[in-house]
Amino acid sequence: MGAIVLISAALLLVAQSAAATQASYQINTLKDRQARLLAEQDQLQSQLAQVRAPSRVAAAAQTLGMGQPARWQYVPGTASPIALAPERPAPRAGGVLAGVLAVVGTIVGRSGGQAPSP
Repeated sequence: MGAIVLISAALLLVAQSAAATQASYQINTLKDRQARLLAEQDQLQSQLAQVRAPSRVAAAAQTLGMGQPARWQYVPGTASPIALAPERPAPRAGGVLAGVLAVVGTIVGRSGGQAPSP
C-alpha cells in the first residue's frame, strides 16, 4: 500500500514538473511573439509617419498634376440631393416642471407657459 502511494506521489510530481515546463515554454514563446509584434508596430508607425508627412503629400500631389492655386476660389454649394427627415419637435417638459409651467402659464394667461409669439 505504501509503495502505491509513493509511486503515485512520484508520478504526480513528474506530471506537475512537466506542466510547469510546458507553461514556461509557452510563456517564453508568447514573450518572443510580443516583442516581434511590438517591433513590427514601431516599424509600421514609422512608415505611416513618413507617408503622412506634408512634404510627401505635396510631392505626390505634384506628380498628379496638382499645385498651389494662383488665387483662391470658392465654389457655391448646392442643395442636398438627400431627402432629409422632417425635424422633430422639441420634447416637452415632463413631471413637476410641466405642472409648474402650466400653473405659471395660467397665471400669466398663456397655455402651457409658452413664450408669447411676436
